[in-house]
Amino acid sequence: METGISIYAGLGYKQKENIELIKFAAQMGMKRLFTSTQVPESSVDGDNFFNEFAEIITAAATNDFEIILDVNPENIEEFTVSGLTLRLDDGFSIEQIVELSHTCKIQLNASTVTNEFLTILLNLNANFQNISALHNYYPHVLTGLDTYFFIDQNKMLHDFGISVGAFVQSVKGKRRAPLFEGLPTLEDCRNFSTDLSARYLAALGTDFIIIGDGLPTEEEVAAVSSVRENEVIIQAKLLTDDLTTVELLQNTFTRRPDISKSVIRAIEGRKFLKQIGGTIEPNNSIERKYGNITIDNNKFGRYAGEIQIVDDILPADERVNVVAQIIDEEIFLSGYIKPNQKFSFRFI
Repeated sequence: METGISIYAGLGYKQKENIELIKFAAQMGMKRLFTSTQVPESSVDGDNFFNEFAEIITAAATNDFEIILDVNPENIEEFTVSGLTLRLDDGFSIEQIVELSHTCKIQLNASTVTNEFLTILLNLNANFQNISALHNYYPHVLTGLDTYFFIDQNKMLHDFGISVGAFVQSVKGKRRAPLFEGLPTLEDCRNFSTDLSARYLAALGTDFIIIGDGLPTEEEVAAVSSVRENEVIIQAKLLTDDLTTVELLQNTFTRRPDISKSVIRAIEGRKFLKQIGGTIEPNNSIERKYGNITIDNNKFGRYAGEIQIVDDILPADERVNVVAQIIDEEIFLSGYIKPNQKFSFRFI
C-alpha cells in the first residue's frame, strides 16, 4: 500500500521542519505528497508563499515522491502539468476533465463523484489509466464522511477500475490551522489515534492513505507507513509465554472463505505449526469471550495449531487454549476481516 504526507506552504510550519519531514517520510518508504496552493489561512504574502511552495515541490521531487497538487479551474494554468498529479477541486467541466486525463495524471474528488459522472467520463473516452480518486479531509468536527457512505463510494470507484485514497489526522503532531481539529476523511476516525485510523482505512480496502495534517510526529509517520494493503492489523495482549505459541502468532493469516458462526478461522495455523515443528500443550483452557485469540492444542488431534478469533461467548474446552485478547478499542476491527482476507496481530 502506498502512503504519504501533506505539506503546506504559508501556514506557520517552519520550512526546515517541512523538509526534514519529507526526508523522514521517504526513509519510511512513503511515496506520495499532498499539497495545495489554495490556502486562505496563509500567513505569508504571495512571493514568499510561492518561494516556500517551490522549495517543498523541489524537496518532494528530489525524494521521489508523487506530488499531488490540489487545483481549481482558476489556478490550474499557473502550474506546470508535467510530473504532477492534479487533484481536481470542484468547478471543472466534464470536457476539461476528459482533456486533462489525456495529458497528465489526475485525481477526482472521491467524496462527491457519482456513478452517472463516471459513466459519462467513460462514454467520452477519458483515459482511466491516468485517473485515480482522493477523498476530502474535513477540518470541521462532525462533518467527516459517514463510514457506510465511504464504503459505497469506494466500491463504485473500484467498479470503474479507479484506485481510491483517503486522509487520516495527526493527533500528537502539529495540526493544521485554523481549527486544529485534525484532518480526517472519516468522522469515525477523528478521535482515533493516527495509527488506528490508518489501519482502519486499510481494513476498509482503501488503496492509499495520506496524513492530512502538515506536521505529524515521526511515530505517526512510521505507523502509517507500516500499514499493508488488504490486511487487517489488530493490537492484542498476549496471555501466554509459550514460545511455540508466540512464534506462531507472529505470522500473517488468511480468513477461511467459509464463514463460521462463532469464530474467525485462520487457514494457515496448522501448516505454520508443522513448519515450526513444535507442539501446543493444553494451557489456559477457559471460557472464551469476544476478542479472544485461541489455538487448538494437542488434545484436538489434527486440528492442533488452528488459530481462531472468538466472535461469541463460548464455553471452556480443554482442547482450546486462550492465548491472547484483542484490546477493547480494536475488537471492532475483527468485523472487517472478510473471507480470504489477510490479518495479523500486533502485540502490546
